[in-house]
Amino acid sequence: MSQMLKKMLVWDAHAGLFPSPDMDLNTLEDWRIHDVNYLSINIGFDVMSRDETLATLAAYRRWLLANSDRFLLAGKFADIDQAKLSGRLAVSFDIEGMNALGGDINMIEVYHTLGVRQMLFAYNLSNLAAGGCHDTDIALTSFGIDILAEMNRVGMIVDASHTSYQTSMDLIERSTTPVVFSHSNPSSVWQHQRNITDEQITACAAKGGVIGLNGLAIFVGDNDTSTESLLNHLLALIDLAGPAHVGLGFDYTPDVTVDLGAILRARPDYWPAGQQYDTRKIGHSGPETIPLLVEGMQVRGFSPSDIEGVLGGNFARIAKQSWAH
Repeated sequence: MSQMLKKMLVWDAHAGLFPSPDMDLNTLEDWRIHDVNYLSINIGFDVMSRDETLATLAAYRRWLLANSDRFLLAGKFADIDQAKLSGRLAVSFDIEGMNALGGDINMIEVYHTLGVRQMLFAYNLSNLAAGGCHDTDIALTSFGIDILAEMNRVGMIVDASHTSYQTSMDLIERSTTPVVFSHSNPSSVWQHQRNITDEQITACAAKGGVIGLNGLAIFVGDNDTSTESLLNHLLALIDLAGPAHVGLGFDYTPDVTVDLGAILRARPDYWPAGQQYDTRKIGHSGPETIPLLVEGMQVRGFSPSDIEGVLGGNFARIAKQSWAH
């Protein structure tokens, strides 16, 4: 199994690190030792200000460039191939929500220049651009429409995770490149406001997009870390979207000794009651589960090309389409 994974491109579309300039990024080693080739890490979300996001971005860039023996800050797709050949983990940045712009659309190109290759529009609550999944279901705003055009222009992946239903459908319809749900599970398997409907999944796939399997246990089940339950979500995504439109976005935080629930309980506006955020010791499934997911797909008769797509080829296709500038 290990040798097979080493031959494939393995892509994790979103890590669940809580962004901070003080974050010890040695934790990224957890992905590298599990044969992941590319990882997107968030440098900010709507809870943070633009200044806090930029400070985190500056710190992460400095650390990655100083540790280029193990990690490669990827700006173009060829960097990912180079990282794989040299045994390094390719990393780029994502931002969860448009509050990081501070109302200034020119920040899109600034962030792109500094290594951001993926942005989602609203983190749980609505903002100036879009609706959030824990808020009133609103359409993409006029500001959001302008942002989308700018993201398409500079070459960023458009991410609909954490957004409201209508915002996500607007993004899928309006974007000139395929839209992704980088880390979202099907609500048909587990009802949670952060999970997405069958309609969102099929609409995303119909326009060439990809949905990333999320390993955060409260989005899998009742704080469920079992591989069987995670595999059920994966199989449901494949059944709805097709194997060419499913990938991995584990939303994984390696240090499971952190009480994630305590962090989430501190901001009940962004992480509301009744959505399991008050769970003690929220669990995670991450890159260590990849061999078990592959085994589950093999047992069910998926072809090697299907498995290769889910592990990384499908998200790689989106990057090639979106980053081609």
